[in-house]
Amino acid sequence: MIFIYNLLSLLLFPIYLLVLLVRLCKKKENLKSILQRHSLLMPSRPDGQLVWIHAASVGESMVALTLIKAISTEHPKMNFLVTTGTLSSAGLLANWLPSNAQHQGAQHQDAQHQFVPIDNILIVRKFLKHWRPKLGIFIESEFWPCLINESAKNFDLILANARLSDRSFARWQKRRGIFNFITSKFKTILVQSKTDLDKYQNLGCGRAINLGNLKFANKELEVDTEKLASLKSIFGDKKIFLASSTHKEDEEVTLKIIKSLKQKNIDYYPIIILRHPERVGELAKACAQLGLKFSIRSKSPAPSLGDDLYIVDSFGELGLFYSLAYISFIGGSFKHGGHNLVEPAYFDNVILLGPDMSNFQNIADDMTSHKAAIQVRNAEELAEQIEFFLDEKNSKERSLYSANAQNFVDSRKETLNNYLTAIDKFLK
Repeated sequence: MIFIYNLLSLLLFPIYLLVLLVRLCKKKENLKSILQRHSLLMPSRPDGQLVWIHAASVGESMVALTLIKAISTEHPKMNFLVTTGTLSSAGLLANWLPSNAQHQGAQHQDAQHQFVPIDNILIVRKFLKHWRPKLGIFIESEFWPCLINESAKNFDLILANARLSDRSFARWQKRRGIFNFITSKFKTILVQSKTDLDKYQNLGCGRAINLGNLKFANKELEVDTEKLASLKSIFGDKKIFLASSTHKEDEEVTLKIIKSLKQKNIDYYPIIILRHPERVGELAKACAQLGLKFSIRSKSPAPSLGDDLYIVDSFGELGLFYSLAYISFIGGSFKHGGHNLVEPAYFDNVILLGPDMSNFQNIADDMTSHKAAIQVRNAEELAEQIEFFLDEKNSKERSLYSANAQNFVDSRKETLNNYLTAIDKFLK
């Protein structure tokens, strides 16, 4: 099976090059990402042992940062490589990945990022020959058959924080043989919930273990205190509505709500943080069509209260703006399965979710049942909830949800220790 897959990947290589060129034109790739996907322009490998962590995008990258900090506490001389597949995750890691131990206090530890190689046997082998990891950790559910198979020949692999959406589960039920071939290459599979454990076992993977969701163990997002003080001096006591990690579908809803609240003269200030900053022109055009005045962070570091909203197109500033938020709406939740709803729980704001949290449904159900978040069914309900919590007479209700969210994440911090115990067996 893997022989046929590898042969097809070689034969279809010219088509993949065309796909990359299209992505380059759409600003979803850049020259560096394309070269590194071909195992070119790779960073130098540091001396000593190295743990490789593969994280598909931004959410998984936050888990990778948590693991790096925790592992390096026990193994201060360990080096790290993080691979991802998106420009947004690369931008995040460029800001927060520890380099030469500046964030960790160790004398020899280093952490680097590069884009994940194309799943082509020649390119994969070049990548592995260059990095020579001691251990590989794949985060969540991104399966590259060649990369996993070739890696397992040379070092141990762990699948951490593993999950299967309902859609993926249904797809793998039709391809059980492929699923079991891929998952058999991992020495251990650590899933994030009882629901995911049941799915893995149903597909024939009896080695899966439920250790809980590592995203509960993510450290509180970094906040630049100087920038925070500067923004607080601008906003004062104004209530901030934050739509974070948004996609087009979220923006279509939130912009209409922003316009409606403007017409009602409600005193607040909205901020939108794009999931993909390269879409800033598209969002700016949508604002202009609705007659909404705006400023963009990359051009105006200081927002203007005379505008109708502020658009954030930067990397690594989620913590900064969650610190300011009175209400936070989780983007991606009107179509794309949602994004990390644990991150804002560390900050003093009420968390609103759209109808589609399928990628985080277990957490969403848990948090909503504990009154730590609210999930709406449609755009109308979202508008009602925003207006409800902006009303000063409902401030106690808002404080209740905010406190419940903080208590919810605090009570689940033991998850990280369970993961470290499982991982440490492969580092001795």
